[in-house]
Amino acid sequence: MTTSGTFPASLKNKLIVSCQALPGDPLDDTDTLRRIAISVLRGGAGGLRANGHDCIAAFRRETSLPIIGILKQFEKGTPNITPDFASAKIVADAGADVIGVDCSAGRFPTAEPWPQLLSRIRQELRLPVLADIATLDDARAAEQTGADGVATTMFGYTPETAGQRSINWTLVEELVKFVHLPVIVEGHIHHPEEVRRAFDLGAFAVVVGAAITQPGAITTRFVAGIGGD
Repeated sequence: MTTSGTFPASLKNKLIVSCQALPGDPLDDTDTLRRIAISVLRGGAGGLRANGHDCIAAFRRETSLPIIGILKQFEKGTPNITPDFASAKIVADAGADVIGVDCSAGRFPTAEPWPQLLSRIRQELRLPVLADIATLDDARAAEQTGADGVATTMFGYTPETAGQRSINWTLVEELVKFVHLPVIVEGHIHHPEEVRRAFDLGAFAVVVGAAITQPGAITTRFVAGIGGD
């Protein structure tokens, strides 16, 4: 696998922690998320993924490590990630090092077409783009259009993959084999052993979010493990 010269090389073999909160969650507060970000950085995170101007700017003040920035909106429960150039510029102005963009076939039809958006980000904002994808075809299309890396973020959130809530290890293997870009495994990771497996398969980096930063989701898994009649 060859590494793009513009994608942060310091993220190779590192854990990236996504410090986000769903709208309405008790943690949906910039200073709260800033404190979580500081905590995970002290724990050894090699970078952060962050949503929105305020959080990205707050994290930027705390670290020089790479930040993957997005602007996420929710439509009918589905994430709409960096829908247009205005969103990308907000992310860039806040201090992100990489801009994440939904480059899946399930991208919202109301969003700016991602091929044009990807090109504008790289040419006008001069930042690398991480293509959030759901399938190998998505990743190949993003690579051909000039993406600097691909992440499995959208697996489980597109019509083709809807409802799937576990890591697609076959997809990870295919991406590493057929896509000549940094492959980031993101989504549905709950255990350190899964992070290790991703690296063993050749992933460039791994993003973990809720399993580290969302006490509500963590508690739900523990309660579910109790079982009962």
